[in-house]
Order: sequence, then structure tokens, then C-alpha cells
Amino acid sequence: MKRDVIKEIPKVELHCHLDGSVSEEAFKEIAGSAAAGFRNRLRAPVPCGSLKEYLQCFDQVLPFLQEEEAIRTAACDVIRQASLENVIYMEVRFAPGLHCGNGLEETQVCRAVLQGLETGEKLYGVKSRAILCMMRGKPAEYNKRTVAAAKELFGYGVGGIDLAGNEVKYPPELYQPLFCEIEKAGIPLTVHAGECQSAENVRRAVEMGARRIGHGVAIADHEEIKALCVKQGICLEMCPTSNLQTKAAGRIEEYPFVRLRKEGVCATIHTDNRTVSGTTLTGEWELLSKVFLEVDENMVRDAAADAAKAAFLPENEKRELVRRIEKRFIKTQKKPD
Repeated sequence: MKRDVIKEIPKVELHCHLDGSVSEEAFKEIAGSAAAGFRNRLRAPVPCGSLKEYLQCFDQVLPFLQEEEAIRTAACDVIRQASLENVIYMEVRFAPGLHCGNGLEETQVCRAVLQGLETGEKLYGVKSRAILCMMRGKPAEYNKRTVAAAKELFGYGVGGIDLAGNEVKYPPELYQPLFCEIEKAGIPLTVHAGECQSAENVRRAVEMGARRIGHGVAIADHEEIKALCVKQGICLEMCPTSNLQTKAAGRIEEYPFVRLRKEGVCATIHTDNRTVSGTTLTGEWELLSKVFLEVDENMVRDAAADAAKAAFLPENEKRELVRRIEKRFIKTQKKPD
């Protein structure tokens, strides 16, 4: 499938980390003269030597995202990037506490991101919501502040909450009290799980209320967990390039996305970290289409529609996204008089 064809299809991105998606142009604006020394440190190699090597790229960027203006600039720029490849809706996730190094409070960080996203929508026409990330391994109070910020801003630009970090050392059940609080508040939850060969974490996350799973690669050979995801209508937010870099997946030829969709799992495609992984949503689909014959325009359309249906939005707004995706194909299928 040609890149231009993929690029033109309306798409939905649900899994994109702000701090992993600061473009080189935006970083230059934020970091000024200091940016030159970081040019080769913002992108991880393929493959990485380890997950630790992959995560080191974030350490380069985060010190420059501790002021409101820098955060606004980064958030707006992610929307700009999405607009260049016909992404019509995007959820941008971040951990507020990672941006409080210079004295900002979590709600200030969140408002700065929301302002950047709003500016991006006005300038580039891409609808968006923010997802606030709780972090595994952080003190309970740290994550409680994230939940409090989400409760305050839910419905005002914040669409949901995520749990990210080392899933092997910190399984989902450690966060059950927070999950209960999130569910009681009516806030949608997505959880990073099944990224590090931990399929059981997907089961636990779903049983504890997750509506979506970040990555989920590890469930490919676990029939009961796949059946659970199908039954519960769980959407997998899969990120091929990132999964190859971190060794969550071995070879692209073995990537389970197509197989999972054939088996009825709601598997969708996303970038994870546009800059760190050196990718775009178009690039992710192009990568898959070069290996899997089943990946064609119809699959891109169907997966985009599935992502729209799984978006953390009101039902009427999700239906509108689906309509926009399908409208493009209705137009192209009409025969000229």
C-alpha cells in the first residue's frame, strides 16, 4: 500500500506520549541554543539494546518541559504533527508529576497541556483529549494527585487516566484502590499491560475496570485472555515500531496485530512516541503493509473506526468520528456519471 494512500485516510490516534513526541522543531523552540547538543539523543535506535536505553531519550527532553509555555508549545506541536497525516482525533498522554520539577503543580501542568491542545485544534483542526498517566513505582500520594487532577478536569479536556511504567515489578492489583476511585468518578481507564511478556497483567487490568489496554502484545498466544478481551470489547492500543525497539515483539513478520484482528480482538494501531521511535501513524501502517498482505485500505479504515469507537469521548462525538472516516470511502466508491 502506497504511503500517500495511507496518509490520506482519516485516522485516529489513541496512544501517543507527549514527552516522547516532541519534534525536533518544537525542541529547538523550547530549548533554544541548548537544543543543538541533543540532536542525536531524542530518537532511540532500532532495535534498542534494552528498554532502559529506549527510556533514556525521555530523560533528555523532560528537563525542558518544566515550564508552562514549553508544555503548551509541545502539546500544540503534537497536534500539528498529527494534522500532517490526516489524523482527525488524537489522545495525548502524559504524567503530570514528571513536569513539576520547577514548582508547577499537577493541575497547572494539565492546564498548560490542555491550552496547547486547544490551540492546536484551532490552528490545525485536529480534535483531541488528554490522558493523565499514573506511574508505577511512584509513591501513592504521587498517583493520588494525578487522579485528583483528572477528577477536576474530566470533561474539560481530560478524557481519561492511564497507568504506565514497569508492569513486571508493579502489577495492576497494586493500584486497585486507585482504580476503584477512578471508576467511582466515571473516568475511563486505560492500562499499559502485556508489553513485557506479561499477558496475565492484561487479564487483571481488564477485570479491574480497564476499558483499553496499552500494547497488549503478550496476549497473542493466550486464548482465554483474548476471549476475555473480545467479550468485554477491550481495545488494544498497539504500537509496532515501539514494540520492536523495546523487544516487546521480536520481528515485524511475527507481529500479532493482523492475527488478533482476525480472531475478533479490537486491535488498533498507534505511534506510542513519535520522536523517540522516529515514526508517524502513516509510517506504522506502511511498516505493516509491507509485510502483511491483509493490511489494505479497508483494514486501515476499519481499525480507525474501531479506534474512534474506543475513544474516551461521548457517544455522539465517537459516532461523528466514525462518520467522517466512512464518508471518505463512500466518496471514493461512487462511480462517475
